[in-house]
Amino acid sequence: MLARHAREGRGPTIPEIAQAVGLKSYQTVHHHLTKLEEGGYVEREQGRPRTTKVTDKGWAIIGYAPLLGQVAAGRSIEAIVDEGGFSPSASELLVSPSGRRRYTLMATGDSMIGARIEEGDTLLVEENEDPPDGTVVVALLYGESVTVKKLYREGETVRLKPRNSEHEDIVVPAEEVRVQGEVIMVLHPPSR
Repeated sequence: MLARHAREGRGPTIPEIAQAVGLKSYQTVHHHLTKLEEGGYVEREQGRPRTTKVTDKGWAIIGYAPLLGQVAAGRSIEAIVDEGGFSPSASELLVSPSGRRRYTLMATGDSMIGARIEEGDTLLVEENEDPPDGTVVVALLYGESVTVKKLYREGETVRLKPRNSEHEDIVVPAEEVRVQGEVIMVLHPPSR
């Protein structure tokens, strides 16, 4: 939300903040904003007392990175610096618009290399117990082991498919699988 508003050149309004964090009381939002304003993390926009913007001190705490333009991964393109926006901050990646909790896991093994998930990658997972078939999920099996695979429901069973032909599908009774969440992003080290 913060990066989108920064690109639009405005801060979120109190009602937008309330909706984003799941609060019904604008007074509660106002109270927290007042505390943040007193600490120098946000300031009210001139002429718009219900609209706030994050200060430099606030951005330092949030952890943002300026979006400076594009870089070609194929043929080179003209180097133009365009400081017109912000890339998603770590806090924005970890806060879901749906309100579901997000967390990270480190991948081990090679069963998902066809999905570009390799040993040492960091997976950003959003809690979701009922994602659609074909989704890459984190699943708890028999209440004791966890795996990342593609999910397919087949009647009374669940098929968890690897994305590496050297590994076999895992087929278990549906009642023995608990989907923990869906993988929404994979972060690779730059050395690969």
